[in-house]
Amino acid sequence: MTMNLLNIACGARYHKDWTNIDFHADSNLVRKVNILDGLPFKEGCFDAVYSSHFLEHLSLAQSKFVLREAQRVLKRRGVLRIVVPDLENVCKEYLKILDGVSDDVTLNTKYRWIIVELLDQFVRVDKGGEMGRIFSQVRESGDTHLADYISHRVGDQLIASDFEQSKSKRKITIDKVKNRVLYFYLRLVAKLVPKAIRGLVFSGSSIGEKHQWAYDRYSLPLLLGELGFNNIKIKSFKDSDIENFNDFFLDVRRDGTQYKGVSSIYIEARK
Repeated sequence: MTMNLLNIACGARYHKDWTNIDFHADSNLVRKVNILDGLPFKEGCFDAVYSSHFLEHLSLAQSKFVLREAQRVLKRRGVLRIVVPDLENVCKEYLKILDGVSDDVTLNTKYRWIIVELLDQFVRVDKGGEMGRIFSQVRESGDTHLADYISHRVGDQLIASDFEQSKSKRKITIDKVKNRVLYFYLRLVAKLVPKAIRGLVFSGSSIGEKHQWAYDRYSLPLLLGELGFNNIKIKSFKDSDIENFNDFFLDVRRDGTQYKGVSSIYIEARK
């Protein structure tokens, strides 16, 4: 029997057998939806709902709204799968490196990354932030040691073959052009604010780029329980109660590795 599957805020990872929605659509397989206005689907129509690295970009109140909407459109006993950065994981890694960096200079580059992984997306005021600058420097320098560490942590493959890089290029769409015009307009408006206080009023980071909350193995299950979900479980990137989930290559690459590195947490629950 064919399942009805929903991928919320899919970004660039979607599958033809899923209903894929996002604020922006760069494929005919993705439906453009303002998710914060609610999900445009009837109650109880999906067997599973999946969302990866989206909730952390929302305020806690917005996250509760989206999760309630996911609950509404799920069938009874349907599966919700949520993937977010793991606050506990990054904090433990930060403390481990901090404890050793004074005695081991080889940890300097790892320390430089882990402090950015921990803080940058919460505080950045320009597009890409410190994380983007490190990405650019690694690509330019060919620093495979740091590139491998970043890939292990968060999944980004910074030193890729020409074939891999060409595959990752995203096509220009009308939606993207509209967004660029919007951002240009907002930058012009920002210049009307005195420079000394401009950073307090406007952020130079893109919409949806910053993190607004963080979750761990205790807080996210607690939130899901408060909203009425049950049978809440911590999963791995390759373990899911969604039938044949790995066949869709949403959390696992074709080589069997995980898309988002070791610093993500995977939680599933039932309606």
